[in-house]
Amino acid sequence: MKGKSEKRLLAERLRIERGYSYNEISNQLGVSKSTLSNWLKRLPLTPEQENRIQQRLKDNRSNFVAKARQSNRKRFQKAREQAFQQGVDISSLIPDENAVHELALAMLYLGEGDKTGNRVQISNTDPEVLRYFLSAVERLYQISRTEMSFRLNLVEAARTQELRMIKWWATQLECSIHQFQKTQFDQRSKFSKITDDYHGVCTTTYNDTYLFERIKGVYSAYLNRGLQK
Repeated sequence: MKGKSEKRLLAERLRIERGYSYNEISNQLGVSKSTLSNWLKRLPLTPEQENRIQQRLKDNRSNFVAKARQSNRKRFQKAREQAFQQGVDISSLIPDENAVHELALAMLYLGEGDKTGNRVQISNTDPEVLRYFLSAVERLYQISRTEMSFRLNLVEAARTQELRMIKWWATQLECSIHQFQKTQFDQRSKFSKITDDYHGVCTTTYNDTYLFERIKGVYSAYLNRGLQK
């Protein structure tokens, strides 16, 4: 009777002693999985050896999933960075003209501004959005931010932090704390604690019906033009 080859004996040891899977043995020995199946399918294994093999299979699957997730994260992060840069590139092509800036301001107002009609008012949790709004109004309509009024909307849990919040927003928006009207507190809020990055919602207001109508005219005409095409 022909004896077992050296590779077969090694495959059996890897299977029994180390709990290697067929894939691992195949990669290490350069033997096909079909050959390994013929060699090892009748190999007697103790419960301990079976458990070791199953655990190794489980560990291999976990490692594969972890590597796949890491690979996906890197791929998605790269795709996000590329998409961001494409946006930056498009922005650089936009002409520096007042009509373009008025449109940008009007579209921001369409999404975030108050539409009651007797004032120009916009609210946001992001100071960068409000900084842009204030600087655009100053540049386009020569309205100083000293003519604006501000108001905070805070959860009840932030009541003791009201002055600190006002000072934070005043610094962010380069205005005076004296321009802030009485803070509104949300009595319905169920938050009992606030995080360090919480600063509430800030609203800036300029009472001018005609400026509101101008901004409304810009975004309304632009929307209608798009619908007619």
